[in-house]
Amino acid sequence: MKKLLVIATLILFTNAAQAQTAYAFRVKFADKNGSLSFADSLQFLSQKSIDRRAKQGIMLDSTDLPVVHQYIDSTMQVANAVKLHNRSKWLNQIVIVTYDSNKINDVANLPFVSGVMLVAEYFNYTPKTDVATGLSARKFPVVTPLQQKTLGDPAYYGLTFQQINIHNGDYLHDQGYRGQGMTIAVLDAGFKYTDTHTQFDSLRNEGRLLGTFNFVNDTTHVLNINNDHGTNVTGLIIGEDPGSYIGAAPKANIYQLVTEDIRTEQPIEEDNWLSGAEWADSAGADIINGSLGYNEYSAPHASYTWANDLDGNSTVIAQAANMAVGKGIFTCVAQGNSGAAPWHYMLTPADADSAYSVGSVDGSGAWATSGYGPNADSQIKPNGVAMGKDVMLIGGNGLPGTSNGSSFASPLLAGLVSCLWQGLPTYSESQIRHLVMQCSDRFSNPNNTHGFGIPDFRLAYNVATGIDEFESQQQKVYDLYPNPTSGTFSIRVKQSFLPYDVAVYDYQGRVVSQLRNINNLIYNNHVLQQEASGMYFINLRSKEGQVYQTKLIKQ
Repeated sequence: MKKLLVIATLILFTNAAQAQTAYAFRVKFADKNGSLSFADSLQFLSQKSIDRRAKQGIMLDSTDLPVVHQYIDSTMQVANAVKLHNRSKWLNQIVIVTYDSNKINDVANLPFVSGVMLVAEYFNYTPKTDVATGLSARKFPVVTPLQQKTLGDPAYYGLTFQQINIHNGDYLHDQGYRGQGMTIAVLDAGFKYTDTHTQFDSLRNEGRLLGTFNFVNDTTHVLNINNDHGTNVTGLIIGEDPGSYIGAAPKANIYQLVTEDIRTEQPIEEDNWLSGAEWADSAGADIINGSLGYNEYSAPHASYTWANDLDGNSTVIAQAANMAVGKGIFTCVAQGNSGAAPWHYMLTPADADSAYSVGSVDGSGAWATSGYGPNADSQIKPNGVAMGKDVMLIGGNGLPGTSNGSSFASPLLAGLVSCLWQGLPTYSESQIRHLVMQCSDRFSNPNNTHGFGIPDFRLAYNVATGIDEFESQQQKVYDLYPNPTSGTFSIRVKQSFLPYDVAVYDYQGRVVSQLRNINNLIYNNHVLQQEASGMYFINLRSKEGQVYQTKLIKQ
């Protein structure tokens, strides 16, 4: 099968084109026989990366071992490759560049090679343009300069108060959790002007920009790309200009990693993202933010379909996102902005089963046309939402402006998650992710536009630390929400109320459901989903025999 894939691909090329065209091929290996051992782990993982695994009880495995050098050398030689573009220990594969596409048949027949795929072609291998063109240009929304300041308050946050306060993120900041000691890797396009704009002064002066790399051009230079999308995203996380602009985690550490090739739209960009995620893992990042996704590629590459490809673990970039989570990294990705387009689904890696995908809403919480879920495996997507309409960000001119898109919702969530995790240092990635979802406003009734809804970081922190305000209310022993409901509702009780019994009756007194000895502080009930609309009564009986009744409306 692998030979057929290669031959079918190579039919597309002519001998005339070979003289001026370079081809990038993804070569997947069958094993790691001859790789380093785990005893050599510090050669390919930083101490911070090893410590992150140890804290979360994550063991090293074969995906942490490097690709076998002999396989790389042999492949490069047989392919007449002019460059090793990247390598992936997670997926045990490399991307090579060659002018001689006919040699790929020989590569496919090597005994240690399990697959070969064309991922890019370059008609000019050293293109001079650095302006987004074609399909790639559609990804980058325009930043609109502000005509006047609006919605700015309190004084410390200025223009960004609404996009932080909608999540009660300012509560975490008030507790002293502003991302100190947390490290976020931003995988994006250009980071132009982050070396000059005043909102990034504290990032630079405090030494919190820990490193940069450009996986498109294999260089550490990330500032000389004529694109400031990564600048916008970075500002949303760590921008700091008191009284004017405050990011979601203004004291976090940052890695700036270029993975998006703005000149083209080809599958190699997924390999770049994979390399960026592995780099972030090895460097010890706690969180990854990926604000760019994929579904459509330029010819001759096949584009994705929702049913066949977006199942949570099929695309290379979804596999990369899932692997990052498996290494203990909270991976926050944008849902995409296609909700009102013919392709109305999420993009990949938003479909990734373990990543936290972020849709966009406006300041009132109304859906802002981000891509629909679920993924093709019926998993709820997005996982949550943040402001993605009229978001306040730092424009290329160094001034605050507004723009739209889940690209900007995702870094807001990533930044606030870093503050929450800073305050809950013993929590694992999985515990943080599920806590954020459980403390979102649609957790008991998720849908395909909002997912589990808008996370409430004040509630998440208080629930986790046992200082929940609900517990301190002397006159209230339970809460029931949402009311009215479309069929699913949640019952929340105080610790002292456990265990308890619950019975659901319709208005004629018929018992719809009866459960005993519930021992959960929050219990999600789905019994009304198949029932008719109308009024119902919920009876709760405590372990001491106290009975409480409330009305519930089924819409």
